[in-house]
Amino acid sequence: MSFKNILVPIDFSSRSYAALKTAADIAHQCDGKITLLHIIDVPESQELEYRKALDILDDDGETSKREMPLILFTMKETKRQLREAREKYPKITFIEKVVFDRVHRQIYSVVEESDVDLIAMGSSGASGLGEVFIGSNTQKVIRNANCPVLVIKDDEGNFNPRNIVFASDFSETGGRAAELFPIFKTLYGSTIHFLNIVTPSTFEATPTTQKRIREFGKQTNLEDYTINIFNYYTEEEGILTFAEENKADMIMLGTHGRKGFSRFMMGSIAENVANHSQIPVFVFRQD
Repeated sequence: MSFKNILVPIDFSSRSYAALKTAADIAHQCDGKITLLHIIDVPESQELEYRKALDILDDDGETSKREMPLILFTMKETKRQLREAREKYPKITFIEKVVFDRVHRQIYSVVEESDVDLIAMGSSGASGLGEVFIGSNTQKVIRNANCPVLVIKDDEGNFNPRNIVFASDFSETGGRAAELFPIFKTLYGSTIHFLNIVTPSTFEATPTTQKRIREFGKQTNLEDYTINIFNYYTEEEGILTFAEENKADMIMLGTHGRKGFSRFMMGSIAENVANHSQIPVFVFRQD
C-alpha cells in the first residue's frame, strides 16, 4: 500500500494550505499525484450560473472582453487561487476539481470516482470559526470515508511524524495497520507507540493487556514499538493527554466507519479526538 492518489479539499484557508503542503511532501516521496478539490456551496437556484461561469474561463483564467458579472469574477478568482496553489509545487502532478454542493458529499463522490488513497484536510477543530473544514465536516468525512484521512492542525504544515501514538484496545487483528505502519516508518523513520487507555469502566489486569498488545505487534511485523497502558477518565481525554505529555507528532486511530466502532471507539472517539487534538490525526478503517 502507498499514497499514490491524494485528495486535498482546499478552501484557501491557512490550514487547507498546510494540508496541501503535507500532501505535497507525501506525494513527492511516494511518486503520487494530488487532486485539489474546491467546493462552492451555492443556492441551488444559482448553481447553473456558476457552472456556466466556470465553463467560460480558459485554462489561464482569462475571460472575454465583455463586462464580467460578480459570479464570473468569483470563479476567476477561484481559478487563480488554485493555479497559484499548484505552482508552489511544480514537481507534483495535480488534478483540479471545482464543484458545487455540500462539502462532505462531494468529498465522498471524488473519493469513489478517483480511487483516492488518502484524504489530507485542514481543520481548526472544535473552537475554530470561519473556515469550511471544521467540526462537523471533518467528523462526517472521518465517519464515512473508505480511505485513510489525515487531519492537519498546524497552520504551517510542518508535518514530520517521528513519534506516532497508535491508540486502540488491540482487540482487532493487525489488518490495515500492518500496511500503514511501514509507510510512515519508511517516509519519516517513525516510531509507533501502542497505547491502551484504561478507564474506570474498562479495568483489566495489566499482564492481560500487555499480552494482547504484543500479539497485535507480531501481526503487524513491527520490530520496534513501545507498549503503553494509560489510566484516565475517558478514552478521548486519555489519548489527548498521553500524546501531549509524550510530545507525540501524530495520533493514529482505527475505526469501523459506518459499521460502528469497536468497543474502544464507541461514542465516536476517533471523530472527537480529531476535532480536539492540537496535532495531526490519522484515521483509517480497520475493516
